Amino acid sequence: MARVLAHGDIPFLAVKLLIGGFAAYILYRCAHLPLAKHGMRVVLAIYLGLMLIHGATGCAALGWDGPELLLVYLGHLPNALIGFFS
Repeated sequence: MARVLAHGDIPFLAVKLLIGGFAAYILYRCAHLPLAKHGMRVVLAIYLGLMLIHGATGCAALGWDGPELLLVYLGHLPNALIGFFS
C-alpha cells in the first residue's frame, strides 16, 4: 500500500475501498457457507480494532494521549491476566 500511497491520497483511498468492497462482495456471495459467516466475524473484529487504533492515532495527533494510553493498557491486559492466574 505504500507504493499506492506514493501516487497520492485518491488512488490510495480508491484501492483501499476496492479491496474492502471485494472482500465484502465475496463474503456476501458465500453467506450460505459457515466459513463465510465466521470470516465475516473475523473481518468485523479486525475492522473494529483498526477503527480504535485510527481513533487513538487521531487523538494523539491532536495532542490528547488518553486513548493511546488506553490502547497500551488493553494491549498489556492479556499478559497481566495470564500472570494473575499463573
